[in-house]
Amino acid sequence: MAGYRKRKLDREDFLSDIVTAFEERIHTDVIVKPGDGGPGIPAHKAVLAVRSKVFSYMLDSDEFKTSIEGSITIPDLSYEELKTLLKFFYDGFLSFTTKHIRALYLAADKYDIEYLQDICREQLTYSLTVSNVLDILMLSSIPSDKLLMTSAIDFIVIHMKEIVNSSKYKAFVRGNPDLSLEITKAYITYKGKRY
Repeated sequence: MAGYRKRKLDREDFLSDIVTAFEERIHTDVIVKPGDGGPGIPAHKAVLAVRSKVFSYMLDSDEFKTSIEGSITIPDLSYEELKTLLKFFYDGFLSFTTKHIRALYLAADKYDIEYLQDICREQLTYSLTVSNVLDILMLSSIPSDKLLMTSAIDFIVIHMKEIVNSSKYKAFVRGNPDLSLEITKAYITYKGKRY
């Protein structure tokens, strides 16, 4: 048992070197720029390419190859969001308190980063409250994420009395008729099972 624990710690130390390469900019070979005009962040093409097929295509594009600066711009992320995304690429860790979860969830879908999308979905599901569930339901419809959508709708059905009488829900129904219909169907099914 002690040998296993030591190997686990050695493995963590071994893997932390890649994070050090990012943080200390060791042999970085690409600059990733945020959409908000913030400073570019040095990174490694190989890491970007293996973490995201979309990044791989961007790096293989003629536009990138002929770029004098050797940079790519991620227009939909701010500097802080991009920094969080890149750090995730290197360490695979996302704190439950990450304030950029919405942006990262959408970036995970757009840039084909399934593992990040799974982590974001899990965090969004665990963070469901009466006050944020409609926002999370609308968010789930952007990438058409059935798992997150089902979790949000199930939460709404269970807390229907608290949610349905709010002005936020009334505005939601006017702006999202298809999602509202899904809530109604789920509520009818839920009520049918109880009787």
